[in-house]
Amino acid sequence: MARRFLVVLLFVIFSLVAAAGLIWAVRCGRWDAATTCATLLVGFVAAWVVVWQGYLIKRQLAFSTYLELDKEWNSDEMIDARQNVHEPGAQEWNHSRLEGILEFFEKLASMFKLSADMPFIYQSTLGWYAVRYFLFARRHGQIAYLRSLWKDDLLYADLQALYEFYSSREIYRGKKSQADWEKDILKTENKFWEQERKP
Repeated sequence: MARRFLVVLLFVIFSLVAAAGLIWAVRCGRWDAATTCATLLVGFVAAWVVVWQGYLIKRQLAFSTYLELDKEWNSDEMIDARQNVHEPGAQEWNHSRLEGILEFFEKLASMFKLSADMPFIYQSTLGWYAVRYFLFARRHGQIAYLRSLWKDDLLYADLQALYEFYSSREIYRGKKSQADWEKDILKTENKFWEQERKP
């Protein structure tokens, strides 16, 4: 976000300098300088249009990808996995289903990482689910178990980064500590799993 603001600011400053130079050159009758300033001004405006179009295309692609992920999340296969991944109050987890769900959220988290200036990704329903699945699985040692099983300490690293980003925003908004915020979510865990198991 700060980088985008800096780019916009530089474009505005350079465009204003070129426009001021053009006005000065025309008023003084220096037509060579006026031509140069006009060329610079047109160049800056054209560059701004290209940058803006690139941003819009990036946003459109991110939104399109998000819609595909949302469709996958509500598919019959994913609903079946969600209904059978964990029973409320039980200690057992269906690891193959949990891995499928966490891999799905890893895709969402990777997309967020590539387009972090688009808050709709983490503010969405999928972001809400990703955070809860990660927190509940981590609390019960499932993340650590899967990392040791695959001998990969970076397994679900993008999902963890999304979780940390999401939680930092929620903590700031709710003016709570990390522990209190997590405690409030963990209180709803059994109800969450009951909802996930409903057909």
